[in-house]
Amino acid sequence: MAKAPIAGRVKTRLCPPLEPGEAAHLYACTLGDTVAEMSALTRVRRYLFLDPPESVASLSGSPFPAFELFPQRGRDLGDRMRDGAAAAFRNGARRVVIIGADCPSLSAGTVRRAFRELSTGASVVFGPSADGGYYLIGLSSPDDRLFRGFRWSTPEVLRDAAARCRLLCAPFSFLPPERDVDTVEDLLALREWTRRHAQPACPRTRGWISGFFGDCGDRFPGSPERTPGPPRGSRSRREG
Repeated sequence: MAKAPIAGRVKTRLCPPLEPGEAAHLYACTLGDTVAEMSALTRVRRYLFLDPPESVASLSGSPFPAFELFPQRGRDLGDRMRDGAAAAFRNGARRVVIIGADCPSLSAGTVRRAFRELSTGASVVFGPSADGGYYLIGLSSPDDRLFRGFRWSTPEVLRDAAARCRLLCAPFSFLPPERDVDTVEDLLALREWTRRHAQPACPRTRGWISGFFGDCGDRFPGSPERTPGPPRGSRSRREG
């Protein structure tokens, strides 16, 4: 599930301190790296569901040919994920894993693990993200109830989804936590992650990080106004 990397329409929570064009470029990098990493998966059928729908024709060339491109359909994220999963099951999938395009640390190996969990007893698999949501959901069968009635983009999404599974008596499991790139705090964490980990390769994202930060140390490049202050709100408490 991805968006077209259009300035002003993607990663708006990073602006400021990023300019809309910078945020769109970053997202284009994470999208390209995610598509390339998932192209390493074997014995799977790959779909890329895009928003806005008219952007489907705009993506071509490497690494996108490994994917079948479709427009996203639905009023909210839940509807769009439900529609994508339903399409895959209609086309003969026995198990479905849904991911986004803004988690550069997500490896093909983690997705393979999700498929293994689904093939060995789990009805649902979640990849917890640092903001209280999930970067991955895997399904062994279609079930609309796993996508309806949630307050998306809130810290309670994963908690509420797990509670829904318990209510439905659907066995579920968790993968290791990862971090989407939605906020400045996430961006700084991503920079630190690139310093400490060599895999996944995500060369586009690493190149963007290197080019953007350069030798600025712990500061944002450019004027002092671009350097964010201490994180606000309760996000750090939610990560405990």
